[in-house]
Amino acid sequence: MFSICMLEFYIIEVVNKMTKQMVKQNINFLEYPLWFQDERAAESSLSGMTWTDRDGYIYKCGYKPPVKIDGIFLLYLLLQSQKQNYAGKLTLTRYKMIKDCGKTISKVWYDRLEDSLERWKMVGILFEGTFYNGKAYKKINFGILDSWEIDEKTKKLTVRFSPKFLEMMCGKGFFKYINFTEFKQLDSPLAARLYEILSKNFHSRRFWEIDAFKLAEKIPLNKKYPAHIIPKIQSAVNRINKHTDLEIELSIRHKERGKAILIFTKHQTEKQAKITIKQPSFDAVIPDELTEVLQALPESKQKQTSIIEIVQKFYKEFGADYVIRNIKYTRKNAKKNFRPYLLKALKADWGIVIEEDEKEKILHAQLLKIKKKKEVQQVKSNQEEEAKNAELAKKAKDYIAHLSEQDLEKLREEALETLDPKIIDYLLTGSKSATGIGARVTLKAKMETIVKERLSFR
Repeated sequence: MFSICMLEFYIIEVVNKMTKQMVKQNINFLEYPLWFQDERAAESSLSGMTWTDRDGYIYKCGYKPPVKIDGIFLLYLLLQSQKQNYAGKLTLTRYKMIKDCGKTISKVWYDRLEDSLERWKMVGILFEGTFYNGKAYKKINFGILDSWEIDEKTKKLTVRFSPKFLEMMCGKGFFKYINFTEFKQLDSPLAARLYEILSKNFHSRRFWEIDAFKLAEKIPLNKKYPAHIIPKIQSAVNRINKHTDLEIELSIRHKERGKAILIFTKHQTEKQAKITIKQPSFDAVIPDELTEVLQALPESKQKQTSIIEIVQKFYKEFGADYVIRNIKYTRKNAKKNFRPYLLKALKADWGIVIEEDEKEKILHAQLLKIKKKKEVQQVKSNQEEEAKNAELAKKAKDYIAHLSEQDLEKLREEALETLDPKIIDYLLTGSKSATGIGARVTLKAKMETIVKERLSFR
């Protein structure tokens, strides 16, 4: 009896926790992107970007466009606002926000949070005939955040939402609930974006189909052909099935050459919260990506069951890159007790430092490569210029050598007119001194310069 009561209590607690993690989302913001996939492109777009959907959704940002982590931060802020009856002004600590969003408490993430707030502050959205408000489509323009600030004394963060954005988020009828915990656990940006789209399109139905290219546009995904799009979408579906309560089946119907319809089917599941004890288990076939992760371990640790279990657990939750960078960090810093050190590193993501160092090294190498390339180009340019000048000087001398006496006199007169009076005095004296010789050399050089100018214009 005691165990049954404890089980019922546990289930109630799990349900309560899940309810507290559900964020109300207007379906328009699930259909159209609020954040983008390409983190590298976003980081390089310091002056912002404009993205337009063919249905009339215009997304403008005056700074770097938001990406997946920015989507997590925004969803967290919406969850806090929802808990406070959709408060437009929130005051909270950055420490708790970063921690609740599953990130390490470090200067890196404090800075990244501020960068994220600035990204959302600079976003403006225009719906032209596409925003569904429950009665009709209309045109509407709004921002996401009105302002954000950090108190100098308390260090607390204050965020103010755009009233219109918040009003739409608690709209009537046309919304879905997004599980914040599930969303942040989807390590793949593509899986997270597809999760949003499917959550909206499975509203009151179990089947949904769309042209592969149209789905790529909607995400957006920078792929043009079904052969490239389908594997990406299948991988994202697999991640959704693994990390969320959704159970999706993807099937393909080929219309004609170069075109495909993606059919998504949502299966009914009866997933219940249960207390289970998992025994160590390993897949019969280890995915290539996981094999690569395991190979990052020291050779002496690659067969240790306890370490493999840890690696598998964090690989499933955070993906290959996350685990590999923390293995690298542990290999570099753990003098002894490799397994506990690795576990701590994986929990706190200490390996982010390694990743940042590697990015810095890559950037440094790229800059050195560019510098070296420019130096080589400059040397080549100088050599070409010297060769060109030498060729021109030779032609000038040949030209002067073949002038008639009359033309030579005219050229000499033209050169004399441009010389300094002192040089002319030295020439008149006819001195064989150094100054006289130098004056004649100067005259000759001036004559050659005049001829080179004439030849270069031919």
